[in-house]
Amino acid sequence: MTRLLHSIDKSLGHIFHRIESATTVGTDQLALFRIFYGALLLCYFLPSWSWLNEVPPGFFDPQFLSFAYLTDNYLPGYVYILSDVLVIVLLLFITLGIHSRKCLLLMFVISAILFSYSFSFGKIDHYTNLFLFTYPVLAFTNSGTKYALIKDRALSRRTQENALIVMGIIIAFGYLGAGLPKCLHWIDFDPDNSGFLSWLYYSFFNSENQSLLAPYLFKIPVYLFEPLDYLAAIFEVSGFFFLFKSRKYWLFYLTLASFFHFANLVTLNLSFALNVLCYGIFIISPIIAHIYQKHRDFFGKYKKSLIIGMVIIALIKIVLVLSDLPVYNYHNFAPMLNFELTMDIFLWIFTIICGIYLLYSKKMPFKKTNL
Repeated sequence: MTRLLHSIDKSLGHIFHRIESATTVGTDQLALFRIFYGALLLCYFLPSWSWLNEVPPGFFDPQFLSFAYLTDNYLPGYVYILSDVLVIVLLLFITLGIHSRKCLLLMFVISAILFSYSFSFGKIDHYTNLFLFTYPVLAFTNSGTKYALIKDRALSRRTQENALIVMGIIIAFGYLGAGLPKCLHWIDFDPDNSGFLSWLYYSFFNSENQSLLAPYLFKIPVYLFEPLDYLAAIFEVSGFFFLFKSRKYWLFYLTLASFFHFANLVTLNLSFALNVLCYGIFIISPIIAHIYQKHRDFFGKYKKSLIIGMVIIALIKIVLVLSDLPVYNYHNFAPMLNFELTMDIFLWIFTIICGIYLLYSKKMPFKKTNL
């Protein structure tokens, strides 16, 4: 029995060592990514819940395993407004590096609680599920120990490595969970049934996602969509294979995932652009660090201006929240739909370019980075 347990422990250690080598990211890279992460959330992906004040109480139907299930109705309106203001302040602090770790953990708690009310209409939206884990993952790295106004206390190297391992496993597991049902229902060798076409018809006619390439898909012969079902299912369940293989394979998978989302955006108008902030921990952070090192003097010269600019943006958003406007975020403006699609396309193209650059660049070898 002891020999069996030792063998299992050794095998698990070998597996985690391979994942560690695939997911290691340097502290400098994480610190610069923290700035990118906070700024993008503050300026574009800003979470908001004050719109729940306009939702009729009769729509309240929370999931059983959620915080909202513990209450009889929506929270008082002022709670959502104060939460929106607090989130803006926290994201500003994360960007500037003011007690980043505490702010990230507080953001996770607030989001976990209030998103349960956003999803209290009888259906859980999986758009934010993967993204929510980036808060605690970044919190348990040393991303707040550099390029910060008030630096965090440094954690051990092992703690940072474990946090990044967890993020890699969460991404791979998330795809596995999405891919298994597709394997069971989409890989049926029946050309008369198409999972992709079912998504297309639902998105086009029910959700009215009719922008970009969506109208042109109906001109393509139906039998050509059958291979897409198999490719999508196989791609989604193969995440752990790439994660276990090597760092280069893992970066390739994340780049392929970015292209997968880009293709869904231009065809089905389904973006999932928040995932840029998940994959970006591994494929955007090295590029940001490379750009910063190359233009260090420029960023140093305009450091104060950039800080003032972020503070002004945060103040403007706070004023808009407190002015009792029904909407104040890009994603809530129907006339801004084209802007949102354009911005999401840009983010996915940027992520794909970062991944391709990492895969082909000889200046960034795939070896363990010093923390």
